[in-house]
Amino acid sequence: MPQSVRVLTSTLALLGSLSACAATAVAPTEPKASHAEPPAGAPAEKQAAKPQPKSDDTSAASSEAPDPRADGLRKASRPPAELITGPNLVYVFNFKESEVGQAAKEHCAEQNQDPGALGACLEKARSKVPVELIRFIKEPTGELWWVTYNRYKGNLLKWHRVQFQPGPAGDDRITLNLIGADKGIAPMARVPRHLEIELPNDYSIVVKDPDNGSMFYDAKIGTMED
Repeated sequence: MPQSVRVLTSTLALLGSLSACAATAVAPTEPKASHAEPPAGAPAEKQAAKPQPKSDDTSAASSEAPDPRADGLRKASRPPAELITGPNLVYVFNFKESEVGQAAKEHCAEQNQDPGALGACLEKARSKVPVELIRFIKEPTGELWWVTYNRYKGNLLKWHRVQFQPGPAGDDRITLNLIGADKGIAPMARVPRHLEIELPNDYSIVVKDPDNGSMFYDAKIGTMED
């Protein structure tokens, strides 16, 4: 082969190698995924959602005022005179919650260590309070009667029966003005002029008794003969 041909062939081969290297050097690389924050002006749907602070319902509830009914005592929902004369409404004496019952418990506990003797002492103290339940009856004629019932030889009898008229009243209390003589089977020798009643809620009343102090009654619904 002539010398000029060999030189030309070598030169072409060298140029081909240089072109291949240049192509490899400038070949574009694959873009890598970017985790950078989008610019401030980016559309909202393309921006990463940021977690929103949760509303603390528990804290909001705890910051509210306490429920006035939490202790079971609240004002009556209706006027006292209307509430206590409800049809078939009976108030059962709660000896344990009344002042006379609490005093008896303290006295009997001091005198008796045996549970049986303590129970007998409390039962004896309870028997000295001649009332099982009371009612405030509104007759069809409009007359109002305060009636107490006591158990005698197994029978529930109308112990006291006195007519009354509603007196001064508030949201949770009323004064009953007693009228005339006691027409029960165990009439009081001297009928008091007034009867003070507190209504802490719709389900109980407290009667101020001159002999036994505050007497607590639980409201029940029951049919009784008038």
